[in-house]
Formats: sequence, C-alpha cells, structure tokens
Amino acid sequence: ADQEPLIVNPNEFLFDVSYSLRLSERFSMAVAGRYINSNLRFPSQTSGDASAASTFAVDVAGYYQSEEIAYNDFDGRWRAGFNISNLGPKLKYDETGQENNLPTNLALGGGFDFILDEYNKVGVSLELNKLLVPTPQDFDGDGDIDAEDDQEYEQIGFFEGVFKSFNDAPDGFSEELKEFTWALGAEYWYNDVFAFRTGYFNESDVKGSRKFLSLGAGFKYTAINIDLSYLFSTSNVVSPLEGTLRFGLTFNFGDEYDEY
Repeated sequence: ADQEPLIVNPNEFLFDVSYSLRLSERFSMAVAGRYINSNLRFPSQTSGDASAASTFAVDVAGYYQSEEIAYNDFDGRWRAGFNISNLGPKLKYDETGQENNLPTNLALGGGFDFILDEYNKVGVSLELNKLLVPTPQDFDGDGDIDAEDDQEYEQIGFFEGVFKSFNDAPDGFSEELKEFTWALGAEYWYNDVFAFRTGYFNESDVKGSRKFLSLGAGFKYTAINIDLSYLFSTSNVVSPLEGTLRFGLTFNFGDEYDEY
C-alpha cells in the first residue's frame, strides 16, 4: 500500500555575543555567551511534545603572544592559548525524553612563528582537544549499560560532568589519554599577502578514528581575505568531509594594527 511520507524540517540556530579584552601587552582573554535553539526531533520519535529544545552556553578563552625574539638566523615569536567552549545546561527536547549534554570542549594550543625576513614567515602549531562530557558507565555492574544506568548517567549535572570527564574512562588513565585528540599545523606567509597551509588531525582508533590531512591556501587583498582548503582522510573510517573543497571569505573593518 502507498504510504504517506513523513516530511520534517530539522534545523538549529545559534546566537553569540562575545567580548574580548587585552589584559596586558602580551595576554588577552575573551568570553562569549551563546543561545542555542535545536529542532531535530521527529514527531514519531516521542510521545510527548516534540518542540524545539533551547539552552545557553558560555565560552572562555585566553591568548598569549610573546615579543619578537632575535635568534641567530631569524626572529621568532611564541604563541599559546586555551578555549573552554559550550559550557552550559543540557538540551531536553520533551518532558519524557532524555537530557543531552552539550559538546563542552577544552582546547589547548601552542605555536612558534619563524620570521625569516621582511617578506617570509613560517608558523607551526600544536593543538590538543578533550571533550568535557562524562563517559556512559555500567553503574550497577551487571555487564551492560541499560536504562537504569542511563537514568543514573542523566543525574550527573553538566558542571559536575566537566570534572568527571577527566577520570571516568572504564580502563583508567590509559583510556583517558585516548580521549585527547591532537592536531599539527604549519603555515607559510609571503609578504602577508599569500599563505600556504597544511595540517594533520589524529583521534584514537577506539574513540572515533578520525584521521585526516588537509591542504589549503589564503589570499589577502586590502580588507578582504579568501581562504580555501581540501581534506584527505587517512583513516579506514570515511570522513563526511573527505574530498570536499571549502572556501572562506572574510571582510575586515577598521584600522589594521601591526604587532612588532
């Protein structure tokens, strides 16, 4: 028999307000507030109200950049930063459904700029990421993660879950280390006009196995920046972004500030 198709229009939108402040000549911080509205549920998936879920989140970030240091054959500059993102209450789509943790994340990064001369600069960077969400557990020890375990898991508050995420891996510290992802990147700039970039991202085989190499380029003309990148997957798990070419267009307003 012919069946009437179920037509849905899932959507999400975010609204951010951010504020940054330079606390010293070399260090700055920023905070951002975010309103989240998520409408991803199908009417057939719940017996309750399938209306959109909403919540709010906060980001906190800091950035350090050293003064330019003279070495034997080049000048150099150190960089470091952190970002705690999506820190906020869980999403709940209906009264009978489960609560969903936001993807709270800790990012730590560092890098160094090789300033070879007036026209040539090479930057290298390393970034570590850790998802600050508690790991589902077999709380009652029956060998399975079932509905009772899910109920206890949902009792963990979002702020408590941030701290639990550092010591709740079933196999202990060795598994906690596997929950970190790392990424390496390098960028070459010529005369602050043309850039060539490459990077590699790695995730543990037992935590998602996302591994990919990216190549990219950038062009800067007065107040306009154009960026493009291409991704190559190096994992047996196919990335949805594999083989995609991405473009970015940025407009810069106001006076340009040069860091010496």
